[in-house]
Amino acid sequence: MEEKKIPWYDKIEKSVIIVLFTCMVAIIGFTVFSRYIFGYTPSWAEQASRIMFIWISFAGVSWAGATGAHLRVTAVTMFAGEKVSKIFLLIGDLITMGFGLFIAYKMLFIIQTVVEKGQTFASMQWLPAWILYVPAVAGMIGLPARIIQTRYRTYKQAKNEAVEGGSN
Repeated sequence: MEEKKIPWYDKIEKSVIIVLFTCMVAIIGFTVFSRYIFGYTPSWAEQASRIMFIWISFAGVSWAGATGAHLRVTAVTMFAGEKVSKIFLLIGDLITMGFGLFIAYKMLFIIQTVVEKGQTFASMQWLPAWILYVPAVAGMIGLPARIIQTRYRTYKQAKNEAVEGGSN
């Protein structure tokens, strides 16, 4: 069997999670160190960590779509036949995709409101508050996009296996 190289776009979410988690741990570690050694806590550290955690969470939402780990009806597959299971999983994926797009649409309005009001963070007044909501849009658009991508790959693989199996 030949190993397939993973395309760069399949590494986006994982890379974002690794980089931001590393930065978040470093900031929190520095904050704990400075609090106990110097008696000083930087005001921006908690807010920056919270923003990174939100970005990590929504990158995880998109990654869940790619790995099939998102919420869907999997208990049915244990009791129903293969055809019924496929139908229920398809319905679950469609509902999840609709939910993701709906939330992304609503979050765009929140971003617009925050931009219009010129909101910033109290502890980091140089950073616009809309930055906090961007990962929600990206993650919730990424979720249906990754579900579609995964379903397409599964379909393509099944089709290739059917062609290879029929040629023997």
